[in-house]
Amino acid sequence: MGSLVSAGRLGNRPTAAFTGDSGGWQPPRRLPACPTFVSRFQTYTIAMRLFFLLAAAMVGYTQQSSGVHDNYYSLARDSQVGERFITQLQAGGVTATPESRLDAIGNRLAAHSPQFQYRFLVSDGGKPSLDTAPNAAFPADWRRLDLDEAIAIAGGTIYVPRRLLTRDDAQLMVILAHAMGHVALRHPTRGMTLGELAQVEVQAASRTVPEEAPQKVKAVALKRFAFDRACEIEADGYSVKLLKDSGADPATLVAYLRTLPPQQNHEMSVYPPPAERIESAQKGIAALGQ
Repeated sequence: MGSLVSAGRLGNRPTAAFTGDSGGWQPPRRLPACPTFVSRFQTYTIAMRLFFLLAAAMVGYTQQSSGVHDNYYSLARDSQVGERFITQLQAGGVTATPESRLDAIGNRLAAHSPQFQYRFLVSDGGKPSLDTAPNAAFPADWRRLDLDEAIAIAGGTIYVPRRLLTRDDAQLMVILAHAMGHVALRHPTRGMTLGELAQVEVQAASRTVPEEAPQKVKAVALKRFAFDRACEIEADGYSVKLLKDSGADPATLVAYLRTLPPQQNHEMSVYPPPAERIESAQKGIAALGQ
């Protein structure tokens, strides 16, 4: 007469089933997996991994000792990021050389901005490779190279398009001071932090609620444009004080801003309207006089 012992688990080991009728101990049988359950479980597992990755990143993001909780790159990493970026530019044929006039103006400013070691180079253009880190320099549309402002690279190297050398020394000082503001305020690595967190956010959304992914991508893009515009205003504010500390007239910044072209499609522009920048600069200049 056979007896039945149900298969189960003993500690962490499965127990075997015994049926006297079958002639002894039998290995446990696995129930067939439900495809729908497996698929949902895998999706859930991936989503949870992305969630915990985002949570871990946010913990690091909010525990910086600097007091500005928007950069999980260390100060030393800025220079490393910048050197890698320059190597990538050179590999793509982008050239830059020292220029004594820039050095004289830039070194005067650098004496009052000691956080980084600055290098001031004239850029003769070229074509950046597609592998070049997109967020390691400012302004955000630096790939055009031929800009109305200098290209500020993480860690302190500044590329000035050669055509800007036609500006007088006062305006060149403004251009360099603004670029140094991007470096000193660490906009490149702050932008890299924002981009990396946004990537995790979009990936998590695409896994958990794929129908909402396009809206999430758009929201992330608009947030990035807003960040870029805010950085331009911040760099202007930094340059106001730097110009004053260097013995230059901060009002020269306003004159320079009046030479900039108007911006189209403000919501998707990396630059604020010149009028907004002028108003902010004038407020900063007025505050220095108080």
